[in-house]
Amino acid sequence: MRTYEAAFEELKSLKGNVTPDVIFIWSKDRRAQLKLDDWSTPGRLAIPFVFDEEDQLGLVALLRQHLHVRDLFNETTPVSGATFFGRKTLLQSLRDDVLSQSVSGIFGLRKAGKTSVMYQLREDLAAEKVISVLIDLEVYPSPPEDPINDIVEDVRRRVLDELRLRKLSGSKLATLPEYPTILQLKNALQTLARKLDQDGYRLLIMLDEIEYLTPAGVDVAEGPMPRIAQFFAALRGVVQESSNFTFLVSGLTSAILESGRLYGRPNPLFSWAKSRYVGPLAKLEADRLATNLGARMGIAIDPGALESLYQASGGHAYLYRNLASTVVATLPMDEMQRRITRAVVLLHYDDWSVAVRGHVREMLDHVDRYYPVEGIVLDLMRESPNEITELAKDEPEAARRLRNLGVLQAVDGVDELSVLLDLA
Repeated sequence: MRTYEAAFEELKSLKGNVTPDVIFIWSKDRRAQLKLDDWSTPGRLAIPFVFDEEDQLGLVALLRQHLHVRDLFNETTPVSGATFFGRKTLLQSLRDDVLSQSVSGIFGLRKAGKTSVMYQLREDLAAEKVISVLIDLEVYPSPPEDPINDIVEDVRRRVLDELRLRKLSGSKLATLPEYPTILQLKNALQTLARKLDQDGYRLLIMLDEIEYLTPAGVDVAEGPMPRIAQFFAALRGVVQESSNFTFLVSGLTSAILESGRLYGRPNPLFSWAKSRYVGPLAKLEADRLATNLGARMGIAIDPGALESLYQASGGHAYLYRNLASTVVATLPMDEMQRRITRAVVLLHYDDWSVAVRGHVREMLDHVDRYYPVEGIVLDLMRESPNEITELAKDEPEAARRLRNLGVLQAVDGVDELSVLLDLA
């Protein structure tokens, strides 16, 4: 196990044309294959090395036996590292935000890849000595229940865990009581930031699924939940009083950055935090994702197939990978060179579109739930597609949000509904 783990750690430091997720291991251990099969995952594959000099194709057959059973497109959890593609401009902007202590909000549809962006950002920033803590707000109570006690305690605990992994001191945080007050956490983070600054470290707190703090049916501007505004005011205070701390939020709705009031108090993030959007993949990004992952599974993908994959999914990251995975599952395992053609993609499109309909409807229902005005405008656009331009002019703010979410797309300067609406 130590050899297996060390080999993949070594791969991270290698530069050049090195396969990032496959290694050969030779061992005298008679149970090597059983062990490696047990430890391996699609993104970290260890092949027991066996070579027969008399079988010139033995090595190719060994590779095919292991590579062809993988489906690197089939990822339902956030991805990073060797399986993350695209978003270079967004990642560079976020990296600059963190290093310049700007606070950012990352927004987009469900399954658009926001959490994957944060995972990759955390990985990229590790080389800059940035300690990153990712908090998923979906697991906490939502207003009108008060989630702040749980969030404050989780931030304290998770930051301490990251410090211990790096053998860094967090004495001020460690001496806090369980479920500290917002002010106690703020003071401890300020003390910690000063200590980390001496050692050349930065601290980043990422809050995902931010819409669970501003749910539908709750008065976000004047509702009786002032401790949420107080919590963000405390984080903002640490940013302003430190030189190496910042935070970012992520989710569907940008309301938490755009309202001047937040639960009866001045919104500490209003006109202060930057909004970044995770829309559909660009065509070149999607092509690179498909061809690179396909090559690592021994699959060639024709240009026509790449075009069909993109058109059918609208470039939405989850749908693109899901359709590619559906096609890969139908390819024969015993061919030396497997290939995806346009005809193969089109052959399986109808069944796939039925299978993902529920997922797409949930994405759009989420828009209705958290963007009620935009949801109404979207319904009107679907009912009267010839009037999309006029509706966009009548409701420019709603149209702007729909474009940012990738539901409304400009084609040759004219607004059109995304293919997501067809799939729903």
